Amino acid sequence: MANRLATAPWWLQVGLIWLATRIASTMLFLLVAGTQGENYWTAASPSYFEYLNIWDSEWYQRIFDHGYPTVLPVGDDGFVQENEWAFMAGYPLLVKLVASLTGLGWPVASSLVSTAASFGFALVAYRLIRLRFDAGVAHWSLVLIGLSPAAIIFQAGYAESLGLFLLALALYWWSTGRLVLAGACIVAMSVTRPGAVAFSLAVVVVVAHDWWINRSANDSLVWPARIKQLVLAAVAGVAGFAWFGIAWAATGRFDAYLATELAWRRGYTGTDSLRLFESWFVSADFWLGKGTGSLVVWLLFAFSIWLIFTPAVRSLSIELRAFSGAYLLYLALVFFPQSSTIRILLPAFGLLVALGAKTVAIRPAARYALVALAMLLQLGWLLTCWRYSAPDFSPP
Repeated sequence: MANRLATAPWWLQVGLIWLATRIASTMLFLLVAGTQGENYWTAASPSYFEYLNIWDSEWYQRIFDHGYPTVLPVGDDGFVQENEWAFMAGYPLLVKLVASLTGLGWPVASSLVSTAASFGFALVAYRLIRLRFDAGVAHWSLVLIGLSPAAIIFQAGYAESLGLFLLALALYWWSTGRLVLAGACIVAMSVTRPGAVAFSLAVVVVVAHDWWINRSANDSLVWPARIKQLVLAAVAGVAGFAWFGIAWAATGRFDAYLATELAWRRGYTGTDSLRLFESWFVSADFWLGKGTGSLVVWLLFAFSIWLIFTPAVRSLSIELRAFSGAYLLYLALVFFPQSSTIRILLPAFGLLVALGAKTVAIRPAARYALVALAMLLQLGWLLTCWRYSAPDFSPP
């Protein structure tokens, strides 16, 4: 059996590996579902599809059902309240298309789209990893990604799977010089999940790195290729603000998207403004206390910088490494860290590829232990973040 799998087409090998990770996540998910009490969304012990569509999936379903408000809801305090504009349209529109073709409702159609997109991501991510590493590293990296703590998101009514699929395509086509296709994927991703601005920065970093390495050479013939990449960076940068413009055009309010995003963090910050880097310190001070929280944030920032320059991460392709670093910087600038941080980190999957490259040659017993640890972390995340018990301050 093992010999047959070893000689099977690459796409079948990847599909079976990813299927195994999805089965593992499903088993853990159903185990946790059996412990779920009656809650805001479901009765006790909900079914698979019911349980996959709680938390933020509700917002996507609202978009699926009735679209976006043209007038932003405003509270008595004058601040914009939580609403659908925080969630981009790409995913719910695709689910609506699938539902119209199949007759399925949101709970099943959303899960099918997410799961199918996750298989697409696995296939493209494999090809991306193989540009730098052998098949063993690629397979092992997919195991680590597929068993990461928030991996049930690959099957839930969230936009992560579709966003990661488009991101992996963009990274692959950028890495192989097909810049028009990369740009098209980034434009599609920009109305699905945030991250296009980080992609733009990554392209600029790679072009700058190439110029620096070859600055003493006569590289006039290389500049046309660099200019094409800079055009890709510009496209990605503009696309990164596309949702701002769409929300503005639909509501007539310039800051419609930003004000909506800030509504989710106002209970912690007490303000309606965004200051770069500030969110991490505000969150840490809220949870850990002043002084201690700031110290932890500085240590996290230092760790992230150190991580990007470790030999394992430096072994990645320049494109994947640059995007991973740019995405971490993007999160440091604008993200408000809380319990969903592990899920939000998924686009930096290159870091797990680096871990895969670092650990692929360890003894089988150590690899089994790493898989067991991943399963335990995934179970812990499901029990802590996905399982709901009011009042719950740990959304996934």
